[in-house]
Amino acid sequence: MSDNQSDNQSINTNTADLATQSCEGSEAAPISENRQRLNELAQQLASAVQRKRALVGKVDTMQRAKQAAQGDAAAARQQWGAKLRESDGTLTRDIQKLRANERSALSLAEEYEAMEGEIAVELPRLELELAEVAGHCLNARSSVTREVADQAYEQLLLQAGDSLVFAFALFSRAAGSGDTGALASRFFDRLGNEVRRRLDDAAVTDQVTQVLALPSMDLSAVDMQLVRSPIRFSQLREKISGGEAA
Repeated sequence: MSDNQSDNQSINTNTADLATQSCEGSEAAPISENRQRLNELAQQLASAVQRKRALVGKVDTMQRAKQAAQGDAAAARQQWGAKLRESDGTLTRDIQKLRANERSALSLAEEYEAMEGEIAVELPRLELELAEVAGHCLNARSSVTREVADQAYEQLLLQAGDSLVFAFALFSRAAGSGDTGALASRFFDRLGNEVRRRLDDAAVTDQVTQVLALPSMDLSAVDMQLVRSPIRFSQLREKISGGEAA
């Protein structure tokens, strides 16, 4: 076996061992304030998403009920109109009954429309709440990710620092002589290539997911443009505040 193959095998073995140890260590670590906040925000987000979907469902129900009532009114009008022509303009009981049905259906449609408006007025407030919670949630997720990354780096230095120094010392000795900075660049460039080669390995991806243990975040009901635009967020908040004041 060549020196290069031996070095690569050693690096692979150390990296795999470190990843396993890091994963186990992170699982045993106490829950941090950042992670607690993320979990709380994720629950708030899930609750807000459910409330929005329920609200949108109610609006949709009112719209469909209004359309059905309008359809009933149109059908009743068509029927009494036809009967009126058949009776040469005489208002029979059937015609009067159909006209009453039309008025009743139209009145019902108006009521459904009013209910739809009352429900829909809550949507902007909920959109604002969703955008705010989602923004906090994304920031908290980034904080947890950075926190776990810092812990993994510290653990790397603690567990593999001496091995890296030892490997670099041997690498430098094998190279004979030369500038230490240039040798370090070559050594860590080689190490970086090996790490990048394994970055998309399923085992590595699974370990990262397991260590991060991020809660699920349903952003499908969130207006992400509102989250990313402080101007739009402020404008919507001012619009809601203005409407409440009026």
